[in-house]
Amino acid sequence: MRRISIIVIAFVITVHTRCYAGCNCDDWVKRGGYCVDYVKSKIPTFPIPHNIAEITAIKNKELPEVAEGDVAIFDLGNYWHVAYVEKVHLDQQGKATSIDTSEMNFGRQMSFREYTDKWSPKNVSEWKRALCCGVTDKYGTASVQKNVELNTVKQIWSPTSAASRGVEGIHGDTIVDKAKEVFNKFFLFTGGEL
Repeated sequence: MRRISIIVIAFVITVHTRCYAGCNCDDWVKRGGYCVDYVKSKIPTFPIPHNIAEITAIKNKELPEVAEGDVAIFDLGNYWHVAYVEKVHLDQQGKATSIDTSEMNFGRQMSFREYTDKWSPKNVSEWKRALCCGVTDKYGTASVQKNVELNTVKQIWSPTSAASRGVEGIHGDTIVDKAKEVFNKFFLFTGGEL
C-alpha cells in the first residue's frame, strides 16, 4: 500500500517551539508548509491539538460518515498526519470505502541533494535539522492522494459537526491563532508522553 511504503513525517503539536528531538524548528514553523498549515488554510476553524488526548478529543464524526470537506486524521505509528477530504468513494451499498485527500508535507525524507537544491543554508547540519523538524520532500507543496482506504484513517474531524455543536476549536480562536503563529505544525511523537 502506498501510504505504508512512503516515509511520512507529520507531527503532533506540543506547547514548546522545539520538537521532541530537541531541534529548534521555529523557522520551519514560520514558513507554514506542514500538513496542519494546509488544513488550516482550507478550514480556519480546525482546532490545533497540543497532545495525544486533544488529538483523540477532536474526533467528532464516525469514519463511515466521512464527507467532502472533513479532515482525515492518520495515526502512522510514531507519527500523526492530517489531510483534507476532497472526495468520498462509495461501494454499491452506499458505504464509504475510500477517500481522495489533499495535503502538504506528506512525502518521503528528502536527500541532502534535494535539500540543497531547494533550501539554504546548504550544509549538512541544517539538512539534519530540517529532517528533525519533519520537513519532507513535499513540505510546502500541496499534493493529492487518490483512493486512500478508509480503514487507514484513524479518525475524522468535521467542521460541520463542530459548527453544529457550537465548537470553533479546542481552546477558542485566540489560542488557536497564537498556536498557528508560534508552532503551527505537528511535532515528532515518539512515545506515550510529549
